[in-house]
Amino acid sequence: MARTKTVEELQAEQERIEKELKIKTQKLKALQQQEKEQLRKERTHRLCTHGAMLEQYLPPEEYSDKQIDEFFRTLFQLPEVVNILQWIKEQTDEQPETR
Repeated sequence: MARTKTVEELQAEQERIEKELKIKTQKLKALQQQEKEQLRKERTHRLCTHGAMLEQYLPPEEYSDKQIDEFFRTLFQLPEVVNILQWIKEQTDEQPETR
């Protein structure tokens, strides 16, 4: 028959498990923070890349932010543009992305 643990042994085990839990909780928070940081870096990179592409066609010294916003609002309401974007998405979805 298995020996029952004393109160002191149970308390020691509880303390050990609580320490492990604290360490695991800290590791989880650190990993969550790393994930947030990585997502932020990816977003920043994407915004810079897209912004550079945009400036090739709409130089910021020629157009204000308001003008560019109005241009895109108008452009993306055109059915032809919506169809082209859908076509591009379908084409790229069929091919593996390379960077």
